[in-house]
Amino acid sequence: MKTALITGATSGIGRELALLLAATGHDLVLSARNETQLNRIKEEAESRGVAVRIYPLDLSKAENAEALYHRLHEAQIPVDILVNNAGFGADGAYLDIPWEKEEEMFRLNMLTVAYLTHMFAADMKARSFGRILNIASIAAFQPGPYMAGYCATKAFVLSLSEAVNYELKGTGVTVSALCPGVTDTGFHRVAGTEKVGMSRYLPHASAREVAQYGYKLISQRQAVGVYGFFNRMLVFANRLVPRSVSVYLSARLLKAEAEAGK
Repeated sequence: MKTALITGATSGIGRELALLLAATGHDLVLSARNETQLNRIKEEAESRGVAVRIYPLDLSKAENAEALYHRLHEAQIPVDILVNNAGFGADGAYLDIPWEKEEEMFRLNMLTVAYLTHMFAADMKARSFGRILNIASIAAFQPGPYMAGYCATKAFVLSLSEAVNYELKGTGVTVSALCPGVTDTGFHRVAGTEKVGMSRYLPHASAREVAQYGYKLISQRQAVGVYGFFNRMLVFANRLVPRSVSVYLSARLLKAEAEAGK
């Protein structure tokens, strides 16, 4: 039986992927900050007949990401599927967001993803099998004023995933970047984007729909997947307009409605 490690596993896309992987016979290693919620998803997944280990850790701290890898390595638990789902966003003008919050986001969204991809991909390569799913976003395809840091982190995830996937050709290991649009999870409450144009006017997807699409990506060994026809059209349209226009339109979607006309 293969084992899947999922970060940010207690809600949203991470939770749905955990239940989907459990339903398809994968043992699970789940990590998130909230131990109570981890125990709830553990019980739900175990009811599907799989073994589940939980690691309540704040992965925005480098020492915790390192501890997660080394504890699994020492326990001789081979990770066959890695889902780097943990992450968050912050809405607002870049200079108005406290640096401590931005720095925490950069560490979790980029450095933790890069570290876990690096370490587990090496182990997978040695075994000639592995699947890594990194959660990016359609925000990865253009700069995003008023979510500047978040969009930059997702551009990093997309670029890293595509490049490492290419380097691993022929090894039995693939790295896939899942790029959803607006998804109904707790993300928008945490990021403060529930009332911006993006959330109000763009089509929404459920976390389960996006998780099913992500599972399809790794099953078919696809490098990049943008979920939803409308989102794919948005990404394609970015290639057809000047960069300045893309930035302007992105700003209109991401700026708070009360300020959009200023």
